Amino acid sequence: MTTYKSDAVNSGIMPDHARAGVVLNRTASYSPTTDVITSGDTIQMVPIPNNAKLLRVEMYHTAMQADITNIDVGWGGDVNGIFSDINPTAERFHTYPTGQPALGATCTLTYYANTAGFLHMFTADDTIDIYFYTANTSMETNENFQMSVWYKMCGTVADETGQELA
Repeated sequence: MTTYKSDAVNSGIMPDHARAGVVLNRTASYSPTTDVITSGDTIQMVPIPNNAKLLRVEMYHTAMQADITNIDVGWGGDVNGIFSDINPTAERFHTYPTGQPALGATCTLTYYANTAGFLHMFTADDTIDIYFYTANTSMETNENFQMSVWYKMCGTVADETGQELA
């Protein structure tokens, strides 16, 4: 099991991440430099700071090989807290939590979203990750993942002290 890092993770946490209540957006892209990603591997896509509350995730990927049939999206404490059992050969654009496409996007809506991620508040720095569970071959260099994550910082506004929906 190997962990790979996107451009955003290699850059680190946003330097102005501590402004409470302000919605922030972070994007990332990942393409392997060699055909190495296989079953059991992880791609860390977007860094998330401590006290961030997850609002929305959009993920796009190019068509994957037919043998890569099961990926999950989550974070260190919940590997499928955002999406589970995505077949990357069938779907290309995924949004969380609404299941709606971006304006003008042509895509198949995904209903693989899990409620665990909605308004999840991170209690430590973490990353939004892609987990490869069923990959009988490797991800190729011409294949690509892109992700955009919206979150806001909590903990300093009296009515937003980390409450999550039950």
